Amino acid sequence: MSKSILYIVAPIAITCFAFWAIVTHDGLTNPFFIFLLVVTFGVSPVGSFWMMYMAIRFEKHPFSMLLMAFVPYAFVWYYLERVRPGKLIRRFP
Repeated sequence: MSKSILYIVAPIAITCFAFWAIVTHDGLTNPFFIFLLVVTFGVSPVGSFWMMYMAIRFEKHPFSMLLMAFVPYAFVWYYLERVRPGKLIRRFP
């Protein structure tokens, strides 16, 4: 599976799960389902703040990455494509 397809399919699947969880209230008694909801709605804002912090600190021109931080789950792409391979160069000593 290509990375670009994964970057498109995974956020759409997560968004569909969140939409389904909001529209149908069937599984709100199951603790595992509630845990999935908390993770689904909690990871995105925390990851976006992390992405903004990393962009401000390490990017030479952070404005485009700051705008990308407002796309849900864009921090996963940022981590896999910019941080993990070591493509980020420290801007400050």
